[in-house]
Amino acid sequence: MNKNVFTSIKISTILITAGIAAQAHASGYHFGSQSVSSQATANSSAAEAADPSTIFYNPAGLTKLEGTQATINLNLVIPSIDSYDQKGYYPTDANGNLVGAGKGEAIKGSRKNSIDPGLTFAPHAYASHQINDRVAVGLGVFVPFGSGTEYERDSVLRYNLNELGLQTIAIQPTLAFKLNDQHSFAVGLVAQNTSAELRQYANFGPAVAAGLSEKSGEAAAGLTKLNAGISQLNGGIAQYDAGIAQAEAGIAQLQAALQANPNNAQLQAQLAATEAARDKAVTERTGLQTQLAGYTAQRDGVAQQKQVVDAQLAQMGKSGNGGADGHAKIKGDDWGFGYNLAWMWDINDAVRVGVNYRSKVEHTLKGHAEWYLEDGAFNNPYLGGTIKQTIRDRGYVAKETASVKIVTPESLSMHGMWKVDPKWNLFADATWTRHSRFNQAILQYENMKTVLPAADGNKSNKTVLNPNWKDTWKFGVGASYQITEPLQLRFGLAYDQSPVRSSEYRMSTLPDNDRIWFSLGGKYDINKHHSVNVAYSYIYIKDSDAHVNGYGTDKNAWGAGTSASVSSKTNGSAKFDSNAHILGVQYTYKF
Repeated sequence: MNKNVFTSIKISTILITAGIAAQAHASGYHFGSQSVSSQATANSSAAEAADPSTIFYNPAGLTKLEGTQATINLNLVIPSIDSYDQKGYYPTDANGNLVGAGKGEAIKGSRKNSIDPGLTFAPHAYASHQINDRVAVGLGVFVPFGSGTEYERDSVLRYNLNELGLQTIAIQPTLAFKLNDQHSFAVGLVAQNTSAELRQYANFGPAVAAGLSEKSGEAAAGLTKLNAGISQLNGGIAQYDAGIAQAEAGIAQLQAALQANPNNAQLQAQLAATEAARDKAVTERTGLQTQLAGYTAQRDGVAQQKQVVDAQLAQMGKSGNGGADGHAKIKGDDWGFGYNLAWMWDINDAVRVGVNYRSKVEHTLKGHAEWYLEDGAFNNPYLGGTIKQTIRDRGYVAKETASVKIVTPESLSMHGMWKVDPKWNLFADATWTRHSRFNQAILQYENMKTVLPAADGNKSNKTVLNPNWKDTWKFGVGASYQITEPLQLRFGLAYDQSPVRSSEYRMSTLPDNDRIWFSLGGKYDINKHHSVNVAYSYIYIKDSDAHVNGYGTDKNAWGAGTSASVSSKTNGSAKFDSNAHILGVQYTYKF
């Protein structure tokens, strides 16, 4: 099988794992909420510095906390991500002719899925300690990114990405100091561990079909030669049979003549010669018959093999599309490091503003890709082993290393708080995120692979992804109302902009779009040491659609700009209806 392998692992979408949580929580890369007290105000209360979770939103607020405090937060995320009207197309038509970015043969399979991962729990913990009136320290352990998606295994979009999961944990030690009664500053180190897992299907069918067609042709040519040889052997045997019969007749005549004249030396010599010639002919005919039996057995074996091959080809169809699916399971992880800078300014007793900057974090996720060859023709009891080995020889080994570099973007948050009166507080926040850092991602495999021909040839060990994200803004407003001395009501509203430019850049595993947060919650001080926060958020996500491709280009294109990347080169589309509910509970203890 020396035809091109139509396959994929667009695992560079592992980069998307750094933002997969955005499907149900916050746009772009962010999980959405790292504190229940802030969640209740739609994350608009960064200037409040009400508890140690200020480490995430504005760590300069640590100087506002007395003594030693610790808080534990638990978010329960209930996403709903429905994908429907899915359509997928192979890069070849039903006859196996390459059509590129056009709509080739339709991919068969499920066209409607609920792709959310189900209930997701996200814990966050923070602690603060006031060293003196001017210096405070803190430690935060939180989940900045998380969750995942999973399509049905037979989804028509399975060749783009079928399953994606992400777990990210960040640890942030922080130092804050008060310059004077108005200005506080903080610096923190961020150590972030990211692990990702995904499943990707590959369309090996056309390569298998091409190889089987070649094998069938070779078998047909072999049968032609064998049948010609058999015919020639049968002709030779027939000639020997005629010669032997003629010799037997001559022997009979000579024996009859010798009966009449037994002492005739000449007749005796002729009889001996004729018998010798007959015996030689019999021996040679036996040799031809043995050779004929071998040729016949070989022909029957080749004919049976061709029958098996042709039956498999008939089952796969002319194109072979979908007739030999494989899939890869990939896991990778990495530690990355960044920093956090913050400033908080008490303009007066009623108004406070702040700025929080979180740096980018660079990751090189390293792990393994395991290729499974299990479906369709790979299960053929006669040919499966041979077919599998052929694909393995194309570079799709059982297990290999894989890596991809990602950069989680930096963000700048500007926020304020106004103490209107003893009961009312108003909050506002505006956060800019440099999502444009995620403009291209390249996954690199250990082994070179045979791929669909493109401008750069038909060998590659890379998959290229071009999401081309844009920078975004998130705006939030909120308020708190002190109902009684221990009980406070909190609520907020936020608009979160998506970094996806258009449906041509939206990915089936990240159906991100603009969203609106509606949040409500409360705080209850049990006593001076214990307090509890609860929050509920409903996240409305604008309906979206995606036009996905596996061409390694920045849009649906085929031709001069197409990369020779590891991909099945399928294209397709889907529509998405998404929303999410987030429940949160927080316990804070003041020592």
